[in-house]
Amino acid sequence: MPPPRRRRRPRLFTKDIETLLYALGDGPVSLDSTVNCLEDCLVEYLTDMLHEAQQFARSQGRSRIKQDDLPFALRNDPMKLGRLHDIKELINKIQRARNMLEDSAMATKEYLEDDEEEDGEKKPRKGKKRGRKKKNQPVIEQNDSNESE
Repeated sequence: MPPPRRRRRPRLFTKDIETLLYALGDGPVSLDSTVNCLEDCLVEYLTDMLHEAQQFARSQGRSRIKQDDLPFALRNDPMKLGRLHDIKELINKIQRARNMLEDSAMATKEYLEDDEEEDGEKKPRKGKKRGRKKKNQPVIEQNDSNESE
């Protein structure tokens, strides 16, 4: 009986690992065996961490992992847990800065539109108007003179 064939894993992180090795002082081209070994270690670590997060999610009655399950999986490694918190804070800062920039851009746009309206120059609208169409109402003619006289 022939030995079972090992399923070949797709190499998802090869380019990233080569770039990381070069940044850490390796040559411009790393050995394939080194990159493959590091990728196997990385994939195994991520798999174990996500399995632990999935077990925590199941204990909470959920079938899917949430972002809040990762700190539980990293609870025994204070350095990685601290780095995770730092990354979350940076993401929140970036999101707040984007929101402030968008709010500022909208305020500037509204301010400029108000200036144009004050000058009497209205910008023609592009596209269709939104909302319901008004029904055709009959035009009622009114006489300025009083008919009772």
